[in-house]
Amino acid sequence: EGVAVMRLEGRATGKLPALDVRLDLDSPTRVRLQFRWLLGVLGDVVARGDTLVAWVPSERLGLAFAGLEDSLGVHEPARFLTQALTAAWVAPHQAWREGVLDSAGVSLAWHEPDGDAWTMRVDRRARPVEARVTRADHTLTIRVSAWDGVGGKARPERITITDGDGWVHLRLDVDDLHPVRHRRASTFALELPADARTLDWSDLTRLLALGGLAP
Repeated sequence: EGVAVMRLEGRATGKLPALDVRLDLDSPTRVRLQFRWLLGVLGDVVARGDTLVAWVPSERLGLAFAGLEDSLGVHEPARFLTQALTAAWVAPHQAWREGVLDSAGVSLAWHEPDGDAWTMRVDRRARPVEARVTRADHTLTIRVSAWDGVGGKARPERITITDGDGWVHLRLDVDDLHPVRHRRASTFALELPADARTLDWSDLTRLLALGGLAP
């Protein structure tokens, strides 16, 4: 778990004010993000596997997405986000054997069984500094530009996630990210109130299209 400051901009949202975020990660398939501001919780998001539930209390608005993998073009989105926040990508042995060494580190490339094409840059301290995944014509790039700590205790301190079309540019400045041995089952349980206005993925994309923001 940990805390971070998030900055988000791009065609999907415009440039938004910075938000404080509480991070709860249960590697590799469950993530909870709580967005806070001066008056309390602005939004609460839980991703498990390829499903996502979000709650915006000030608007009494809920979002419930199943099959998020197909919608976002990212295999196992919760796993993807956990790996991005911890820089915990695992390249296969063959990629390491075929890696290209230069003065800055090593460049790796491989394909996952699901067809995703990955590249990764590792610096001379064996820390990942960039990972890029491409599925069909959709590419996401994750960069780690600052680290906290040394050796096996080092943790990403600044992370950016961008797509190739300017749809989203997300930056997280992470503080105090540390493992937790025991978690309550309720940490990753988010139930929407019965009276909430609930949107699914088709509702959201339709609203974006009406605003001229559809990807």
